[in-house]
Amino acid sequence: MEHQEDPIIQRLKEVAFSTFKLGCIGFGGIAGMVATIENEMVVKRKWIDHQHFMDVLSTSYIIPGPNAVEVIMHCGKERAGRLGLIVAGVCYIFPAMVICLLFGYFYQKYSALPDVQGFIYGLRPATTALVIATVFRLSATTLKRNTTLIILCLLVFAGSWYGLNEVLLIIGAGALNYIAHRMRHTIASRSGWLVVPATPGASAFSSLKLFSIFLKIGAVLYGSGYVLFAYMDESLVRKNHWLTRQQLMDAIAVGQITPGPILSSATFAGYLIHGLSGGVLATIGIFLPSFFLSFFLHKLLSSARKSDRLRVFLDGLSAASISIIAVVGIHLLISSTEHWRSAVILATCLAITLIWKKLSTVYVVLLGSLGGFLLLHI
Repeated sequence: MEHQEDPIIQRLKEVAFSTFKLGCIGFGGIAGMVATIENEMVVKRKWIDHQHFMDVLSTSYIIPGPNAVEVIMHCGKERAGRLGLIVAGVCYIFPAMVICLLFGYFYQKYSALPDVQGFIYGLRPATTALVIATVFRLSATTLKRNTTLIILCLLVFAGSWYGLNEVLLIIGAGALNYIAHRMRHTIASRSGWLVVPATPGASAFSSLKLFSIFLKIGAVLYGSGYVLFAYMDESLVRKNHWLTRQQLMDAIAVGQITPGPILSSATFAGYLIHGLSGGVLATIGIFLPSFFLSFFLHKLLSSARKSDRLRVFLDGLSAASISIIAVVGIHLLISSTEHWRSAVILATCLAITLIWKKLSTVYVVLLGSLGGFLLLHI
């Protein structure tokens, strides 16, 4: 009699495979990673629906840590329980960690980063196409001709475009949607409550100190790579003198040109400070808070999705999140159409994504990379 595999083991294998794959192709910052995750978890595998996905995404914006990692761990929890959350996080982070360790090795050996421009030329327009398609898809399912949400979406878009704080914009949209809902309810019923080794002069190095620095950064980090740069600059360059400013800038660059969250810059920085063990410790430290926050996020959403009042608040957050992604998408679109080659790649990938909605994002990313390589040699 043939042995049947335990369903939870099967599900954990599915989570590991999917998240590892996403970790290998997650280019384009948070918007690009969200696009690939939504395509895989919602459209292709249907582990969660669009509304649930938007609840997770929008809530991740208002807690510290890397949004994409928190979203993917929530999806893993939905599919395979607590072990699924851990497996999803580890498998998603692992590819970027390995790549950054390799970059760190070559950087120390040759005092420069490897030239990968030919490889990544087509990735930005391909990722931009995925982001644009995701905005279309999420808008259709989230806004649903709801006038209030559409207005909030436009207001947040304008605020984000002009550089207002994204966390405040998202929370404000949720609050305004709740207030508008309660006002309509009051009018209708007349009855509401709003709810590289250390440089000379460097501080003494210790593994515990390195780990605690990155643990603290991971626990309080909001925002983009520029915020990460500021935290790392204070702790690693100005205070402890473990890195030079140029090394830190190179670390941030590595986080931007490798797949996965930009927090993988910590892996590269840790490697320069104390080799392989430093890179691993920095990675564990900066991502560890996300695992605890994701457990909190899952419990919060499980309660919120059962509450009508919190449901309205989450709808406002979701509308705002679409605007944030749309602003990033427009910036990517502008930068991806400066040359005719990247414009051709973007148009081709966008057409393919919109026509074949269930096509794996792996093929779109590979097509963009191959197209960029070929067009550069014309």
